[in-house]
Amino acid sequence: MLHGSICPVTATIAIAGVAAATLFARKSDTRPSASRFALVSGTVFALQMLNYPIGGGLSGHALGGLLASSLLGTPFGILSVSLVLLLQTLLFADGGLLMLGANTLNMALIGAGLGGALHARLQAHVSRSVSLVASAGLSVMAAVGALVAELSAAGVGSPALYTSLAIHHIPVALGEGLVTLLLYRLLSAVPLTDAAKGASPVTRSAVWTVYGALLIGALLLAPLASASPDALEGTLSSFHLLPDAPNFAHAPWADYQFTADGGYLSTFLAALAGLGATLLSAMLLRRAISRA
Repeated sequence: MLHGSICPVTATIAIAGVAAATLFARKSDTRPSASRFALVSGTVFALQMLNYPIGGGLSGHALGGLLASSLLGTPFGILSVSLVLLLQTLLFADGGLLMLGANTLNMALIGAGLGGALHARLQAHVSRSVSLVASAGLSVMAAVGALVAELSAAGVGSPALYTSLAIHHIPVALGEGLVTLLLYRLLSAVPLTDAAKGASPVTRSAVWTVYGALLIGALLLAPLASASPDALEGTLSSFHLLPDAPNFAHAPWADYQFTADGGYLSTFLAALAGLGATLLSAMLLRRAISRA
């Protein structure tokens, strides 16, 4: 869909944004522990697999950008979502190599970054709950706005397409706000910084119990998620603008299938492998930031 200079430009912005987030993360006084960063990143990965119907033959799924920023701090939230997007591309051919820059810009820098900044500003005027719901929803619509700008710059689509994209993402934005609020309330009791290493065995056990139950539940539900195209794919398809996407990344589990025959077990194993890769990669990234 994106061609010409759009992909290099969005890739350059994404690289610069992620580099800046890394720098701020290294200087942050409230850095999450490695296990915390890994568990939140795993949660973001799992949430993005859980498509739910939104009507009109379309589905939506949580993006998790503001959730990551609210639990980890904005710089680490950006890094968390960026890592998930990278693994989705390399392991599942989800998003595509050329679109990785645009996806990182829209979902990590805008979703987690701009959303996190908006949340920090709104909290001075409204309650935390209202701020979470509003910021999460607005971050989704801002990401859609960025996508519309990118498509327009590439000469793809029309005002009718752009309007349809915005309308179809309104229920996704509402769902994002609700999911963000519910999961933040569930997970925010977990200690935020490296001081969590000194937490009592009971506290550490509770952390792993809550996250473990959440992640296992997501893995079990992933193969049962809505098979309808998401709001982006469905809208583009209805305007006959959804191109075939060859597996340029040679991803081992394309389309979230572990085996060629598909089915529940195949999707479950792919989700399990992806979650394991996310947890391990996030743990290594967080430790690398500490050593840098």
